[in-house]
Amino acid sequence: MTKAELRALAEQAAAAVTKPIVKLPTKLVRTCGRCGEASHVMVEPGAATPPFKCKVCDRPGQKK
Repeated sequence: MTKAELRALAEQAAAAVTKPIVKLPTKLVRTCGRCGEASHVMVEPGAATPPFKCKVCDRPGQKK
């Protein structure tokens, strides 16, 4: 098969799909540089990545 035939076949297959493509939230896992605690946050597709906030180091009322 030539590249043109493969491209036409791929376009035909993509057009035949009836189920919509659903993008799911992404789980970001990050590690704190101070205490080493792992933290995760769910990010919706297309949304900006939120700033990192450690759940252990950034507790209210805790001395740094």
